[in-house]
Amino acid sequence: MEATLTLNYPAPIPAGHEIEVTEFADTRPEKKRNSWNPAWDQPFRHPVILDVTTNIRYLNHMHVRRGDNGGNSFVPNDYPLEPRTDLPVRRVYRARVKECAIVMVEGLDHQHTKLVVDVIGPAPAAAGEPEDRRPY
Repeated sequence: MEATLTLNYPAPIPAGHEIEVTEFADTRPEKKRNSWNPAWDQPFRHPVILDVTTNIRYLNHMHVRRGDNGGNSFVPNDYPLEPRTDLPVRRVYRARVKECAIVMVEGLDHQHTKLVVDVIGPAPAAAGEPEDRRPY
C-alpha cells in the first residue's frame, strides 16, 4: 500500500531505504479536536522516522522536549536520540521509501519533507518490549 508522509522537518531519505514510522496518539479531549484548533505544534501531527538502512532517526524538537525547542540556533542543543517516553504511541510500521522531496520554506527559514512510501507492515517489537505496544 502506498502512503504519503509530510514532515515539518528535513528527512532526506534516499529511495529504496527501509524506514520505521512512529505515529503518536492525539490525547486532546474530543471537544478540542476541531478545525479551529489544528494543534500543528503537537507531536501527534508529525511522525518520527527511523531510517532502518542507516540507523538515523529524524525527529522534531517536540518529540524530545516539552514546550519550546530548548535553545536557539547559535548554541548546539543536547537533544536525546529517541522520542520522549511519555508520548503515547498510536502505531509503528515499516515502509520502503519510493520518493523524497525536501522543500525550503523561506518564511519559516527551515525545511519540510514529503516522503512517498510503500507500507511493508507492522514493525517488529524491540527486545523486551510487549507486542501490544506496537499496534498497526
